[in-house]
Amino acid sequence: MRVPLITTDFLDRASFAFGDTTATVDEPDQPAKPVETTTYAQMATRVRAWRAGLDALGVGEGERVAVVSHNSARLLELLHAVPGSGRICVPVNFRLRPDEVRYIVEHSGASVLFVDPELELDDVVARHRFTFGEESESLLRFDTEPRPWSAPSEDATATINYTSGTTARPKGVQLTHRNIWLNAVTFAMHTRAWEGDVYMHVLPMFHCNGWGMPFGLAGLGVPQVVLRKVDGAEILRRVRDHGVTLMCGAPAVWNAVLDAAATWDGEIPGRDRVRIVCAGAPPPSRTIQRVTEELGWEFLQIYGLTETAPLLTFNRSRPGPAGEEKAKKQSRAGAPALGAQLRISDTAVRCSRGPMWSWRATGRTRRPPPPRSRTAGSTPATAATSTTRAT
Repeated sequence: MRVPLITTDFLDRASFAFGDTTATVDEPDQPAKPVETTTYAQMATRVRAWRAGLDALGVGEGERVAVVSHNSARLLELLHAVPGSGRICVPVNFRLRPDEVRYIVEHSGASVLFVDPELELDDVVARHRFTFGEESESLLRFDTEPRPWSAPSEDATATINYTSGTTARPKGVQLTHRNIWLNAVTFAMHTRAWEGDVYMHVLPMFHCNGWGMPFGLAGLGVPQVVLRKVDGAEILRRVRDHGVTLMCGAPAVWNAVLDAAATWDGEIPGRDRVRIVCAGAPPPSRTIQRVTEELGWEFLQIYGLTETAPLLTFNRSRPGPAGEEKAKKQSRAGAPALGAQLRISDTAVRCSRGPMWSWRATGRTRRPPPPRSRTAGSTPATAATSTTRAT
């Protein structure tokens, strides 16, 4: 019997096995009223209410729902609610210029748009537009069971994630349920995530769905603390106050934490307990050494692409004396992640195969919302091949 790998599997397990466990702690300092701290049973209830609300709007399977927001509990819930109902979530980089955001919303064919109240995006519109807070909460239908997805398929598109558009217009990458499912499980395995962890969303969730962490950690019943904006001292405070054990982010984030630690009063929170996952830019070996020595946090290095969903390589330090030489080894991309195969030449590393790499790129022109279909987004995908410079 072949059972499709669907993103709903993660929250379904969480609500069944960890219903009374804290699921989300929303950012308290935000322009919208924060979502109250929820258990996984309560989060599942809210996710069903989001789906029922989209049903009431007449949003069909395969239609796109764009979200432009800082990290928030509502964005986290929509990453589960939208794909789990056969629709497609489009998390958009809130740091882009308004004209770039408008291009993505139009290019993706989004029929629903959710916007953070702090963002000035009056010219970005869709058929249905909501501002996070009281307006978006009015959409939730707690008294109605949502329609079930008519024909769940692991090859259906779950999210469309747009690249930053460094050299041209942003390109949309369509990730399937299978992509997200396999990446979430593989990522959790490599980071050794477990039920005793507490995760903090330092990494923006629009970055390839928070690298898949919202899904894998839900499946393990891990509490998820939301951080809206990066601040080194605030990260240290929340590590202390919430018992955070796992975070992801770019090197600049950890440099901010190191700067804050220099004036921190008392013992550094999380020593010998916290694991951080770093990607987005090559981390200086000195930064790695300082994280391990000054903070006492374990440093994990990865490399990936949106097109690979994203995990491609993983680097965890092996037992041995700490110091500069160990930090230099840790600054490298690492070994292939489980299931990935690489070919290395003198000039580049070519990704030849990976179990998560079944993606599609969006077209070059605007795609209107598709009609309702029992097989929306289930066209067989092609394998991805990518090249990056050797390190």
